[in-house]
Amino acid sequence: MAFTEAAPTVAKAQTEYARMMPESIQEVVKDKIYHAYGFQIASTLIVIGDNGLIIVDPGSDDDSARATREAFIKAVPTAANLPVTAVIYTHRHPDHAFGSAGWGVTQQDIDAGKVKIIASENFVDNLVNDVGVVGNILTQRTAYAGGYPAQGAKGLVHAAIGPTFSAGPISFFMPTDLVSEGKPLKLNISGENLEVFHAYGDADTDEIDVYLPDYRHVHGSETIQGETFPNLYTLRGTSYRDVAAWMDGVDILLGYAKNSDTYSGSHMRAWKGNDFIVDRIRNYRDAIQYVHDQAIYWTNLGYTRDELAEKVILPEPYASDPWLQEYYGTVAHSVRNIYGGYIGWWEGDPTQLARPAPKATSQQYVRVMGGRDAVLKEGRSAIDQKNYGWAAELLTHLVNADPTDMDARKLKAEALRNWGYLQTNIYWRMYGISGAQELDGTIDRSQPWNFADPAIVKVLPTTALLKTMSVRLNAERAGDAVMKVQFIVSDTNEQGGFEVRNKIAAYSEDKLDKPDVTIRGPKTAILQTIATGKLADGLQVSGNKSTASKFLGLFDLITPNDVNLVLPPGTPLKP
Repeated sequence: MAFTEAAPTVAKAQTEYARMMPESIQEVVKDKIYHAYGFQIASTLIVIGDNGLIIVDPGSDDDSARATREAFIKAVPTAANLPVTAVIYTHRHPDHAFGSAGWGVTQQDIDAGKVKIIASENFVDNLVNDVGVVGNILTQRTAYAGGYPAQGAKGLVHAAIGPTFSAGPISFFMPTDLVSEGKPLKLNISGENLEVFHAYGDADTDEIDVYLPDYRHVHGSETIQGETFPNLYTLRGTSYRDVAAWMDGVDILLGYAKNSDTYSGSHMRAWKGNDFIVDRIRNYRDAIQYVHDQAIYWTNLGYTRDELAEKVILPEPYASDPWLQEYYGTVAHSVRNIYGGYIGWWEGDPTQLARPAPKATSQQYVRVMGGRDAVLKEGRSAIDQKNYGWAAELLTHLVNADPTDMDARKLKAEALRNWGYLQTNIYWRMYGISGAQELDGTIDRSQPWNFADPAIVKVLPTTALLKTMSVRLNAERAGDAVMKVQFIVSDTNEQGGFEVRNKIAAYSEDKLDKPDVTIRGPKTAILQTIATGKLADGLQVSGNKSTASKFLGLFDLITPNDVNLVLPPGTPLKP
């Protein structure tokens, strides 16, 4: 659970916020709708139907989901023998959709039609991107935000939108019923009427919300992200979160809220009272518009990405709103995202195009500042004056110039760690602390953490995962290689293939014309082959087997939890 003890290394607001996350089972609508809050990062909504339970967001992992279920049954013992008849994934993020087995769901029951799995029509495509395309860097950046440093006064306090993230065994089942954009899905499950609809939010285009008209209850998922200013951009890394679309999503949700007396969300305590609900959602929406519009206003006057962080500051009535404090999202990192989303990374100054490479730039800075010892002295002085950001900026040049310089690394670590301790925003705190641990070599990356968890990979469409192999091609090893390789997945009737040419691997779902080699076998063997780079048992290889091995050798293997975020790529943690 959240760390709630006061400490000089934890901002007071962080501690106060952590104390708002006790485990609780809220009875939102008497005998019918319950909200489990504080058991894991994401809250779980439980609807009691005539002959079963409807679960909205089972959670991050099976152990956490099981603990949530046990607490619910203890609070509502009459529901103990009711099976789950539907699971709704509000979106694809790791804290939401991967604990169904903890609620007793099995693939056998899904195949028998006893359990529906409901998600957005965009859910699988977006999940494949997270798992197969950028999964490695997302794994590391997410772990730095809360997976590595131990919980406590000098580490993780809470996750801002929940107490803490668990890394237990997970389960994942493919959706059976999809929600189309612009067309709400109306269902009756276990005697309960539901309307599931798209409303853009934290998860981009696969965010869905739920309305229960018979009880005038709406579940806003992460369209309203929680008791915090929204993460209009996540420092974990993401494609552009369209802030204008998010504002439109809140408007859609607001339409349902106007006909609701109770409200719940993925990362918050439930609300009651129509006037209160409408007021809260409208203020949240207006704060998003203010940040969006002012970011564009100043951009049009020539202000650059980083300058926007100084120009756009929440005024009243937003600044003192307890639901808009910057525990999770911040205006400063949101406006930079808006700038990039509309006009890209370049700020218009050709110096950005002419600038030498990072290492060469840092070497020149160190030279003109008087050399290594002079920079170390200035960094030490800045830390002593509690000017931690400037110290980190100075010392970054020393570290870039010579990543093996442990004096520079430890001093920069001291700057980032102390800066992190001061932060109210949990992301800023944790990246400061995790970055410091990377620099001084104390970070523990041994904990399991992987966006491409085998439990997810084995369920996703094989061809969708095959396609993502192309981004792992080592162009230098590919050289002048030219070959065609066909994959046939015998037990799922899928096929796909690659043509290697000109240092790329061009993917096609069509049958290749005259492939050099065909690799045929069951899904498990195909997945093992692309994960390990070696032909698995149970495969049939038609054509030149050495060509198949050569093809697989062109792709780098992913080693989760082995990427630097602060040190230059490939730098050992302990030289």
